[in-house]
Amino acid sequence: MGGGMERINILLAGVGGQGIITMGKMIGNAAVNSGIKVFVAETHGLSQRGGSVQVHIRIGNVMAPLIEKGKADYIVGLEASEALRNLSYAGKGTVFILNKQTIKPVVPKVNTPDLEIVLQRLHGFRYYLVDGERIARDAGNPKGSNAVLIGFMVGMGFFGEMQKKAFEMAMITDPNVRCFNAGYAEAMTAKKTDAPEKIVTG
Repeated sequence: MGGGMERINILLAGVGGQGIITMGKMIGNAAVNSGIKVFVAETHGLSQRGGSVQVHIRIGNVMAPLIEKGKADYIVGLEASEALRNLSYAGKGTVFILNKQTIKPVVPKVNTPDLEIVLQRLHGFRYYLVDGERIARDAGNPKGSNAVLIGFMVGMGFFGEMQKKAFEMAMITDPNVRCFNAGYAEAMTAKKTDAPEKIVTG
C-alpha cells in the first residue's frame, strides 16, 4: 500500500494552545496505521498559547517534509484567520477546511480579521466551515475541535484510501474518538448539500 498512494499535502494552521501539533500527530499516526508513508513537520516553534503554529503533513509517495508554495491540497484553519496567513500555499484546486473560531491574538496592536472577512478573502476557493467548538462540546470534549476537523475530513473522503478505523485508532483518547465521530457525522450531513461553496454551520 505504502509507496503507490497518491500524494496528499495538508497544511494545518492555528495558534498555540489549540492542539494543532497533536492534530498533526493524530493524522500522522493514522497514516502509519494504514501502512502509508507520511511526513509531519512543525515549522513554527511558537507553540506557546497565542502564537501562530503551522504543521505540514505530506502523505503517500513523498520525498521531502515541507509543502511547496501553491501545492497544498487542503489548508485547515483550526483558527479561521490563520488560514489567510498561509494563502501562499494555496493553488487553484486547494480546499479550505475552517474552524469557525477566531481568536484575538495576545500581541498588542495585531488585529485578527473576523470570520466574514476571512470568507470574503477566500472567494473563489472551495471551503467548508465547521463549528468545531460546538460539535466538540456536544460530544463531551470541549477541547476536541482538532479531532472534529479530522473526522470531518475523513467523512468528506479527503484522505483517499486511508480507512476510518486507522484514524479512530490514532485518536489517543475516547473523548477524541467521540469528537472524531461527531465530525465524521457532520461531513455526512454536508455531503447532502449541493452548494458550490459548502458551508457547514453546525
